[in-house]
Amino acid sequence: MIKIQISKTHQSKIRKGYPWVFKYQIQNQIPDENQENLGVIYDHNNHFLAVGLWDPCSDLCFRVLNLGKPQAIDRGFFRERLQSAIKIRQGLESQGTTGYRVINGENDGFPGLVLDRYEDTLVLKLYTTSWFLFLDELCELFQNEFKSQQVVLRLARNVSKSLESGSTYRDGQILYGHGDSGWVQFKENGLKFAADVIAGQKTGFFLDQRENRLKIGEMAKGRSVLNVFSYSGGFSVYAWAGGCGSVVEVDSNPFALETSLRNMKLNFPEKSFPAENFVQKEGDAFQMLARLKSEKRFFDLVILDPPAFARKKKHKALALDAYTNLAQAGAQLTSGVLFAASCSAHVPANEFYDAVYLGIRSAGKKCEEIARTEHAQDHPATFPEAFYLKSTYIRVGP
Repeated sequence: MIKIQISKTHQSKIRKGYPWVFKYQIQNQIPDENQENLGVIYDHNNHFLAVGLWDPCSDLCFRVLNLGKPQAIDRGFFRERLQSAIKIRQGLESQGTTGYRVINGENDGFPGLVLDRYEDTLVLKLYTTSWFLFLDELCELFQNEFKSQQVVLRLARNVSKSLESGSTYRDGQILYGHGDSGWVQFKENGLKFAADVIAGQKTGFFLDQRENRLKIGEMAKGRSVLNVFSYSGGFSVYAWAGGCGSVVEVDSNPFALETSLRNMKLNFPEKSFPAENFVQKEGDAFQMLARLKSEKRFFDLVILDPPAFARKKKHKALALDAYTNLAQAGAQLTSGVLFAASCSAHVPANEFYDAVYLGIRSAGKKCEEIARTEHAQDHPATFPEAFYLKSTYIRVGP
């Protein structure tokens, strides 16, 4: 294994559960030609501190696998971690949910690895090449545990970029099974959804918003709904199932809008979509919101669930401005309920909420918070940097 030296301060952070070491934090010289994929950290007294994945191709070059005492990183180690993760998710299937996150990276003891289940299909997403050496045994372990028909590999952009020509692996590769299409079907709280697990965003569907979708469905009865950044229509399906009066979707991606139609038809085959009370608008969200305002359109429930506005820490200020402007535009279209969410890990929750309230006040509207939500049970967060999802439900007054 690679032996890694870090400062006493960083040793203390690792001991308290921080799972990462970046290249600039390493104090010893490591040969460039070294091909190891595991590293070990000893503290300043030369006592074992942690073993983890070593990835020389990434600035985030070390991810903690096990802390405190030496342990073999083998099939038994991974099986124990997987069974612990499964236990946390117990009860989801009895709620009519067959699409959920099985492994949430570092928070479930698999740093840089996400495993999502879509009924009979597992989607494995990797954020470091260090997992490649373990893929065969992981795939066998997952297959034995879930009896899945296929396992699909998805690679983060940094991993795809680092692959050499002729690499054994590629994004969208089917590791197990013989699927002829990326489309899969699954259930969420009894509702049906289709997702493209090979070409879709993330692993095909935004599984982390399941509980918020359920809450929106419970609030939607009789209301007119505006779903901005609608993607594959998850919130729209729940709103319709909850008895809403109408839905207007806004998204810039025609593939997303087509997928939303597919999901609506899947759940409500007796209806004809699009319809007078189900309208899709393709285009930039901010431009569409301005157009709806100029048309004097108003809605009882406005959903603002944008993609991450801050993919890096240096983008935080721009992201906060965007959240403020978005909340202002959304508030101008309702005197009902506004739901605003952020999936930007680099934007702290308190700053996000402040930006949303600033936007609503800038629209000249009064507001009263109904609720705040964070991570669902299948997306546990065990260290501060893992808390990325936050959302708020606000009653907007004239």
